[in-house]
Amino acid sequence: MSSIFFMIIQVIAIVLVAPLFDGMARKLRAKLQSREGIPDFFQTYRDIYKLMKRARTGPNCAHWVFKTGPYTLFATGAALLAAIPITYSTNTFAGAYSDILVFIYLGALLRFIFGATSIDSGNPFAGVGGGREQIIGIFVEPVMMISLLVVILLASTTNLVEIQHMVRTGQIGYQTPAFAVASISFLWAMYVEAGRNPYDLAEAEQELQEGVLGEYSGSDFSLAHAALILKQFAMIGLFLTIFEPWNFENPFLALIGFIFKAGVFYVAAVFIDNFGPRFKILTSFKNSAIPPLIVSFIALILYVVGV
Repeated sequence: MSSIFFMIIQVIAIVLVAPLFDGMARKLRAKLQSREGIPDFFQTYRDIYKLMKRARTGPNCAHWVFKTGPYTLFATGAALLAAIPITYSTNTFAGAYSDILVFIYLGALLRFIFGATSIDSGNPFAGVGGGREQIIGIFVEPVMMISLLVVILLASTTNLVEIQHMVRTGQIGYQTPAFAVASISFLWAMYVEAGRNPYDLAEAEQELQEGVLGEYSGSDFSLAHAALILKQFAMIGLFLTIFEPWNFENPFLALIGFIFKAGVFYVAAVFIDNFGPRFKILTSFKNSAIPPLIVSFIALILYVVGV
């Protein structure tokens, strides 16, 4: 029961704080591009508030999949965040939910909903954007799966609470080459899944890069956009939980520490966004996905040979 309480607390806290880091990232990106940008770090809060006051609109051809999409996207994003053992890292019984397999299934569900709502909108551009998201999954998920498989094999469990404890106590960790190499490939997968450049640009070309977001407006757009921000924090959270799990034992201090670390990752990614090139997804993306895939295979081979 206490684990459920802390899951709810951590989701609410991150939902409230995530727009602040999004505002920081937008402001920093504008400065790096010599633009004025938003007036302050709180612009994302004002954007969400403004959108929430507007009425729902949608295409006449849309069905219930499109209409319920923002809610299911947000609920799935929140469920992803709840699966990260931030405030209940000492309760191994929470592993029934805080599990790598649960996280993978929820991530796949969020991607499926995004694609389904894009197609159901009836807008061909949204459909292309939804298909683009599925293509990203084809390239990224093998790298992520192999990296996580190495961790699961080393820990002999999929329980995130137990894995976190093992890394903290040194039972598994960077002293094992397979674990260290898997962290490199997973870091790449986390970056891409977080929806950052050069494979995504959240503030432009929504009709192609954000799929169904180009068709939503008002409160629906606000919820769907917030869901993607939650997904980004969940992906960063999964990396921190497995590969950088050191945090306070007190639930509230642990939550503050996690928000700080995840926020640093979120904002720091702007430097890569800004100075990195933009790639065409069907040409350069698959080429840039091959090295991380090779690295993940190296990690698996290192585990198999016992290194």
